[in-house]
Amino acid sequence: MNSHPARLFVSLALLLCAAGAAQAVEELNPAARASIDKGLDWLLKAQNPDGSWGLEAKSTPDVTCTAVAGLALLAAGENEREGQRERASAALRKATEYILKRARKAPNDIAHGETTLIQNKLGATVHNHFAVIYLTQVYGMRLGEFGGSEDSEELAYAIRKMTDHIAKTQEPDGSWHKNTFGSLKATCMAWLALRSAAGTGIPIRHAAVDRTVKFIKDQYNPSTKLYDGGAGGMYGGYQSMYSTASCLRVLAGMGAGGEERTLAAMDAFIEQASRGAWKEMFLSVEGEDFLAAAMMSHTLVGENGPRWEKWFPFVRDRLARRQNADGSWTTTACISGRTFATACALLALQTPNRLLPLQQ
Repeated sequence: MNSHPARLFVSLALLLCAAGAAQAVEELNPAARASIDKGLDWLLKAQNPDGSWGLEAKSTPDVTCTAVAGLALLAAGENEREGQRERASAALRKATEYILKRARKAPNDIAHGETTLIQNKLGATVHNHFAVIYLTQVYGMRLGEFGGSEDSEELAYAIRKMTDHIAKTQEPDGSWHKNTFGSLKATCMAWLALRSAAGTGIPIRHAAVDRTVKFIKDQYNPSTKLYDGGAGGMYGGYQSMYSTASCLRVLAGMGAGGEERTLAAMDAFIEQASRGAWKEMFLSVEGEDFLAAAMMSHTLVGENGPRWEKWFPFVRDRLARRQNADGSWTTTACISGRTFATACALLALQTPNRLLPLQQ
């Protein structure tokens, strides 16, 4: 483990920004920039007074919605100290405090005793996953840019507590929430959480990443060239969009992005979403579509080649066309509401900023 994790974290963020600076001018056209600005304005107005976000504007607090909304603001270059947008810094501080408050009260799982819509769709412990992903980004920034503080220690404690619980809930085969439709999505988010924590110097115990990678590779279906559960096709049909985006995100992050099957699945996903069976439905009514768009964008930006050049203009323009006049995106099925879809849409659209280390 690097002896200066915070320095590494911030250096990585700066390198990502520098590497993408030239391309970002072309990738984010005026329509996309306007779309991002409207979306961020909507998010800021939708926040609850206690710092949380719910599925809808100013609604019942939800940990995952709070985390993804916070990530969308961080992806825009905002932080807890100063921001380009009025209220953004205060919004991030309040969001962090809300999640920390929930973590303080929880024995292990931040959503202990709750059953929410997002848990039903992505897995019972998924709030832990999203909370850790958000808090690690904040923790790295506090240590690197702001020099650390007593608050940073509390963040580290909360992250350690939640990552220990995530690691302990891993299935023997390396997955999370096995034999559910949300398994591959939950596995992806758990992996992202643990990887993000490790990247800031938080020790990860009990988890077996090699088993996770094997589990994911076993989901490949040679017939469809998608990660839809292998020959059995447990995640077939429209579900294969979510499962494939999740698997590709992990494989690319683990250095397997250049393998033959991984590349074939990338091509199949792009084809299905832009011209194939998913074309009409993609980014229309289901909240998970927007998460898949963010995961694929984060997967392909690392390639920075022909697949990225084909994918991003497609998803960028489709998101801009489907945005509401108030700046939000609306979904009516599965993870319904405006907050989750809006935050995930912004994570996808702002990928060319290359500001979040979690994109690696």
